[in-house]
Amino acid sequence: MAHPLGRQSPALPDRVRLILATRGLSLAEVSRASRALNPGDRLRHIPHNFYSSLRNRRFSPGLYQVLALSILSNYRLVDWLGVFGFSLDDVPCFHASLPALRTIELDARVYQPGASIPWFYDLTPADLSLPLVPLSRWLAPGPPRRVDSLSHRSSETYRYVKIGSQDALAFPDLLPGSIVRVHNRRFSCLERLPTGKSAARRLYLVEHSRGLTCSRLYRSPSKKIVLCSRHLPYAPVELKEGKEAAVLGVADLEIRQLGQIVKPMVPSRLGHFWTPAPLAESSRAAHVGDFIRRARKRSGLSFREASERTRIIARKLEDARYYCAPGSLSDYEAQKLPPRHIHKLISICAVYFAGAAELLDVSGASLNKAGELSMPYEFLNLRPGDERCVSQPSDFLKRIQRRFRRLPYFLRNAASSLFGLSDLSVRDVFWAGGAQGSTHSHFRGALFLVVDRKRKTPRPSLSSAVWAQPAYVLEQRDGDYLCGFCSLENSTLILRSCLAGPPKLLRLRNRVDAEVVGRVVGIIRKLQ
Repeated sequence: MAHPLGRQSPALPDRVRLILATRGLSLAEVSRASRALNPGDRLRHIPHNFYSSLRNRRFSPGLYQVLALSILSNYRLVDWLGVFGFSLDDVPCFHASLPALRTIELDARVYQPGASIPWFYDLTPADLSLPLVPLSRWLAPGPPRRVDSLSHRSSETYRYVKIGSQDALAFPDLLPGSIVRVHNRRFSCLERLPTGKSAARRLYLVEHSRGLTCSRLYRSPSKKIVLCSRHLPYAPVELKEGKEAAVLGVADLEIRQLGQIVKPMVPSRLGHFWTPAPLAESSRAAHVGDFIRRARKRSGLSFREASERTRIIARKLEDARYYCAPGSLSDYEAQKLPPRHIHKLISICAVYFAGAAELLDVSGASLNKAGELSMPYEFLNLRPGDERCVSQPSDFLKRIQRRFRRLPYFLRNAASSLFGLSDLSVRDVFWAGGAQGSTHSHFRGALFLVVDRKRKTPRPSLSSAVWAQPAYVLEQRDGDYLCGFCSLENSTLILRSCLAGPPKLLRLRNRVDAEVVGRVVGIIRKLQ
């Protein structure tokens, strides 16, 4: 990788030597001090031949050795991990892209605050009242920004969950694979729930003894809350709020992928009436193996399924050491210490949807116990952010910040894989926030549409429901845009508009009256 400042990056041993020198340390001093950190603990020891080992491309330091370097130099643990080629931000990225069997909470933390994020500047003032406009008309790519330079003014707290295919009680309002933002409203919002058999309009995140779920709710005559599935035959079990269920918040935003819709299923454990159990008190895992076992059970994956997912991760990160064999995954649950290779820790957290910070805490390598200083930027394999764009802030992005409150920066590297696009750009995103009155549930409240411009031939799916038909964006000759379910018959585009107002049936001559821009593969929408 090229050096961020344009110079050739020094070899790894030389870079580590330079980093230690900035703190007035030599390898000999670090080696002696590492023995004194915890006498008798060989895992933290930095040997005298450490530089020689680093010259071997197959060698990588263990977690506790990196922790010792962090403590002795007082540089952050995430920075030292970055020096050796590891990024904890890969974990949230894979959380967003890998399919989930059960609804799970995503790790929404940004581990490397010095990482850069694509940024933009205004071309023309944005008119947010327009129903459908490509963002490339308003924005152009600018210098990247560092995450820690961006505004985080909102005091409101949110959590993000990914809807599982086995507990999609809100289907089709929320699809399996959708990422849903939940506002942590812990006030007495349940007092507004209707009593009887009609469910509330809002979607709630509920925790019960069998996991998490997003669902509509209503209150039974016995004052219990009932999970309400409008489309799939989940058992409507009554739960005592506070004892058998906890309402964690209200869903207010959905990031929905439409390129490949995952079919939901109703497992027998949720399809038949089941006796609610009291909520178990959250307890800290006894050791690393216990933490991994809990995460696997929570994800619903078998060892073989998890192993195949680590193969995908190894292929994506181009390093076979991220792969975990089924037998190795089983062995890790019986061990009190983490695996020797940090690669395995990242893969385990990714496939089991576990938080990297939590696993480090259980391992005794908490980020809070490591160094606190930010490492000089020239030693990190990061693209440098440019702060010059601060003097020319984007008015459009400011307005979006006000609407979204907190932006999900942890998804910055996952958008392309989430929507199935190899290179997502501003040209592929359309503003749809000005459209009003959509009659189709998954377009209602749409703010942005993500379009695959390579898929220009409309192909309706005759075996799918109306709401699941592929949608396309069309550009008319006057420069306006339309969105709807589309088919091509004898050089005629037949469009049933679905973005605003009642459905309209339009017949347009292909490439004369209008042409297909691409297929809609993602929607970001507000939930009522």
